[in-house]
Amino acid sequence: MVCNVEYNQLDPMLKTIQKANGEEEMGDSAAEDGFSPYPGNINLLVVGLGNYAAALQPSEGIIPEFVNPKYADESKTTFKSPTRLECMMQDYAKLLGSGAKVGVTYTK
Repeated sequence: MVCNVEYNQLDPMLKTIQKANGEEEMGDSAAEDGFSPYPGNINLLVVGLGNYAAALQPSEGIIPEFVNPKYADESKTTFKSPTRLECMMQDYAKLLGSGAKVGVTYTK
């Protein structure tokens, strides 16, 4: 399965891989052109409501969740703003199963 990696997971993931490969831990750093080599998106989904309801039915609407705290500084002892429970929209595709028809449109 190929799916989007959330911005708050990309940098730590890249640093872990870079460290394991003995490379400098640069994370998601700008390339020579000033842009990230990992393009973002506008987070837009088009979903068939019947398929969506069917995917949520087995769990009675319970989907994977996470907390994404925003800290005031590097000590990570004080929150910059209140933390909330979130879910990632790209996880919806994981709920559909291997037989689902899922597509993507990419434009520049």
